[in-house]
Amino acid sequence: MSFYVKQGELPESRHTFQDPERILKEELFGEESFDGPYSLLYHEREPTRVKSITRENRPSLEAGSEEELRHRHIKGFQLEQEGDLIYGRNYLMFNRDVFLGISKPKAKMKSFYRNAFMEQVFYVQKGKGKLNSSFGELELRQGDYLYIPKGTTYIMEYSPDAEFFFIESRERVSIPQRYLNMYGQIKEGSPYYARDIRYPRLLPPSNETGNFEVLVDFHDYYLKETRDQHPFDVAGWDGYLYPWAINTSLMAPIVGKLHQPPPVHETFSSKGFMLGTFLPRKYDFHPRAIPISYYHSNIDTDEVLFYSSGNFMSRKGISEGSLTLHVRGLIHGPQPGAVEGAIGKEGTDEVAVMVEAYEPLKLTKTAMSLEDRDYMSSWYK
Repeated sequence: MSFYVKQGELPESRHTFQDPERILKEELFGEESFDGPYSLLYHEREPTRVKSITRENRPSLEAGSEEELRHRHIKGFQLEQEGDLIYGRNYLMFNRDVFLGISKPKAKMKSFYRNAFMEQVFYVQKGKGKLNSSFGELELRQGDYLYIPKGTTYIMEYSPDAEFFFIESRERVSIPQRYLNMYGQIKEGSPYYARDIRYPRLLPPSNETGNFEVLVDFHDYYLKETRDQHPFDVAGWDGYLYPWAINTSLMAPIVGKLHQPPPVHETFSSKGFMLGTFLPRKYDFHPRAIPISYYHSNIDTDEVLFYSSGNFMSRKGISEGSLTLHVRGLIHGPQPGAVEGAIGKEGTDEVAVMVEAYEPLKLTKTAMSLEDRDYMSSWYK
């Protein structure tokens, strides 16, 4: 994260106690061993206190087909509500670093959750909710991106109509380095600013006792911790690593005299992918501008687009909740007639999430069952 947050009750110095009658239990919550971003959390009780632990098997994620790579359209909007936020995850594409999918939860989360391996980014396609974590409470609304660092213990509330597009990454997800100055502050000219970022507000520590289950996700299986005390017993925390949210309505897309390439719309970056956001914006202002994406080959990436809302001028047959996969090595771009139809247009109202994966993506069986098999031929018709 790019700025420091301090909340609640803290000792005067790190690794010390303030009151010998009430010694808070300090947890160093950090990534990349002791070299990455971190926060210090001060618990009322030992965070290691686990009553019992059991294993739960998890269905393995397999590619749905080994057939040739080609451009694809996945009708994600056809997915039905199922499970809760976690058990109802529908994985659609993946490689060794990045996992993409849609969750349309039907039930409330019954247990706390912690992902041991993956950073998580949720895009709130519909509805609203609230993330409750060791760091506090964070309200969510439609159009939000929510970043959750790996290792965060949380439970999410959400409205009955909630829908999420999600990305899970083995590598750390962060604000693009080019948006930060040498002091770590978000620079002027970036599409969003520190003021736009919302972080959790710490609540009074819970002293509730009972049986509390924490589902720990190891990707290939789950471990279930049973605790006899509520896990949200943090009296204070400070640092640079914590969940945060930003709404797309506050972002300021970069425009120019001529068409701007996708990296100017970047929102998050990681070693395994970049995530960009296409937002309502004015088109290029050259008098003979072609205000639509050019044809390109994506030589080093696989490109995924999740279509959230608006008029997707360069694509035919696309609806809200659609996903397209454009693979490396095959040229793609506007479909027939789209270039001519774009000339003279002054702006767009589209909202779409783009993920460019640096390793080839595979489709799951669920994705294959939702595929529009005619999509590859749509550039010929």
